[in-house]
Amino acid sequence: MTKTELLAPAGNAEIGRAAIDAGADAVYIGAERFGAREAAGNAMDDIASLAEYAHGFGAQVYLTMNTLLFEGELAAAEKTAWAAYEAGVDALIVQDMAFTRMALPPMALHASTQTFNLTPERAAFLAAAGFSRIVLERGATLGQIRAIRAALPEHIELEAFVHGAICVSYSGQCYLGHALCGRGGNRGGCAQPCRSQYNLYNDRGQLLVRDRHLLSVRDLNLSDRLGELIGAGVCSLKIEGRLKEEGYVVNNTAYYHERLNALGVPRTSAGTVACDFTPNPSKSFSRGFTTYFWEGKRRGVLAPEAKSVGESIGTVSGSDGPVLTLKLRPGIVVNNGDGICFLTHSGKLEGCSVNRAERNRLFLNRTADIPAGTEVFRNQDRSFRPSATRHIAATIRFSPPLVTATDETGVTATIPLPEGYDPASNRELAERNIRNAFSKSGGTIFEITEVRAPDVSAGPLPFIPASELNALRREVLAELLKNRWAAYRRPAPYVRPENMPVMPPGIEGDFRANAANSLAERFYREAGVELSEMALEVQDDPDFSGREVMRTPYCIRREMGTCLKEHPELRGEKLFLENNGVRLELAFHCAECEMGIIFRGRI
Repeated sequence: MTKTELLAPAGNAEIGRAAIDAGADAVYIGAERFGAREAAGNAMDDIASLAEYAHGFGAQVYLTMNTLLFEGELAAAEKTAWAAYEAGVDALIVQDMAFTRMALPPMALHASTQTFNLTPERAAFLAAAGFSRIVLERGATLGQIRAIRAALPEHIELEAFVHGAICVSYSGQCYLGHALCGRGGNRGGCAQPCRSQYNLYNDRGQLLVRDRHLLSVRDLNLSDRLGELIGAGVCSLKIEGRLKEEGYVVNNTAYYHERLNALGVPRTSAGTVACDFTPNPSKSFSRGFTTYFWEGKRRGVLAPEAKSVGESIGTVSGSDGPVLTLKLRPGIVVNNGDGICFLTHSGKLEGCSVNRAERNRLFLNRTADIPAGTEVFRNQDRSFRPSATRHIAATIRFSPPLVTATDETGVTATIPLPEGYDPASNRELAERNIRNAFSKSGGTIFEITEVRAPDVSAGPLPFIPASELNALRREVLAELLKNRWAAYRRPAPYVRPENMPVMPPGIEGDFRANAANSLAERFYREAGVELSEMALEVQDDPDFSGREVMRTPYCIRREMGTCLKEHPELRGEKLFLENNGVRLELAFHCAECEMGIIFRGRI
């Protein structure tokens, strides 16, 4: 792919259309089953409507079918894949290798980030297994992305997350929620234990940290690194957030669309976006931003809280009960009903609402004794209502006996003029009426940029009533949209290789292979892997005790400034997390610069 795709989330079809209007070149959405966000399911009729709308702009729709499949679900999953194909879906995003052994419709398969795509060997294996796109692990560094690109055939696409929530675990390799409460992301029911509070103890029983979100990292924001990503060979830039509301999706999609436009990057879809707001990611939900480990492992990725922080609006200059006086940042206007928050001296995030705002004096809904100099953030701006429109530029040529419409991509439509019209007695008036009628495009995806009429040498123009001119315009634009749909081409479908490649080291043959059915088991066997254990989700009574239930590039010791590489004197000290009567041991894999979490059971 020589063009760049901006890929946005769609919790439902309405949000998907709004994302396309805001500049998305593709959207990803879940069906009623088999998506990794079980709360974001959609009827196939709605997905079909979204695909029709998207294809009008040359945009694509991907269906998330990225949960592990139980044996009794294989037939239903295959049926869903066929229904998605009939609905116009362009590709399936999958985690379960069972899909490679199904009788699928001619659709592309994308290897979800949950297939743990962090090494060149792993990515090359999946490409050889028939996947046309590899969705990279969020924790991949720029160097790792370049190495993966170099290991792949040119036609294999790379997709990378650029914005939104980060799974602190390697995707698809988190079993912490399943161990704690029987709910895991691999089945679409992530309980988000990484966003919980924990106490941190050492092996001497000392309480080192109390009630902190020690596994909750900030949200990803690579908006300043898009050129580097594209230069490294990434063709699809993905915004996270199928559980986010429309305003979040529109705001962030429009923001990244504008950043790509500023870079002059060719895009995979057509049309011009018009926003009635100034896109700003800080206006939407975020836990604070990070580039994560884009430039290598480093400190400063831990979120202050698991809640939204928002944008910095100024610092406190005075506090008197429920009245707060701020030194506002330039251009900031606080509104009645806004939500603000601030960090206490203990590092806790506290919030309140603005009952009334009088410039820099805020009358709050509660007493807030906030020290002078404290930075204040706004995590809800009542005046911020993002929306956008998008249109395909088109020209109309009125040349009796034909009317021809041509869009910005070169697609055309031609309709004949009805016969029997009398010549217009006033050519100037007739031409003005024709231009006025055909300049309108309301209710369509088109924006008419020019209407051409024959010059005087072509003879008189016909007299056509305004109502009939409008009907002709609607007819030719409807035909143009049909022709756009007819010209649209879906990506090349998945083709099972004649010779199955051999699985490289890196995915163990135990529960971490995530094989939950016979087709996945067959896939691994054909790849040279004999599984010693099926996925935890299909085990009747899995024993988690003493097993590593999470592996992550994030490290609590690194974050706290006690990295064992820098403090070898601490190598003999063990650390434990405790929450709600459960003890978790931290394992530090310093050679890989990774942290593991071992389940130690109830206490």
